[in-house]
Amino acid sequence: MAGSPTCVTLMYILWQLTGSAASEAMKELVGPLGGAVTFPLVSNVKQVDSIVWTFNTTPLVTMQPEAGTIIVTQNRNKERVSFLNGSYSLKLSELKKNDSGVYHVEIYSSSLQDPFTQDYMLHVYENDPNGRSSKYTLFHSGNTKKDRKSPLTAHDARHTKAIYL
Repeated sequence: MAGSPTCVTLMYILWQLTGSAASEAMKELVGPLGGAVTFPLVSNVKQVDSIVWTFNTTPLVTMQPEAGTIIVTQNRNKERVSFLNGSYSLKLSELKKNDSGVYHVEIYSSSLQDPFTQDYMLHVYENDPNGRSSKYTLFHSGNTKKDRKSPLTAHDARHTKAIYL
């Protein structure tokens, strides 16, 4: 029966599943104190109306690609925020310890019922003056690009007893 509580419950569950299917699981990133990190944003959204980046619950950047508008909501972040090669991947420079936390992005499009969302957890680590990493470290990746430079990949080193650089 179309109006039964079971049918309504099933419709609600299906709606929740389809709404969250446009989003991905939280990505963990690490960055060095004073360094930079890029939040990689890959989506299949064709027509992008606006993009909103937030840090914890505070708005960080609002973009309207069609208008060429980028609004950084806090003056202290204007020099630290950039976007790579016309993409929507956010690069945050001059990392501070208090930059650690949850970053959230929403892509709004008239072609989508709900925005595409992605969450990131950033951990900013500080190197020990003796050359030891306090909680995280970076390792060189074996993949080389055409320009002979290799990207650095971040690895979670929480469960390693000692890490020496």
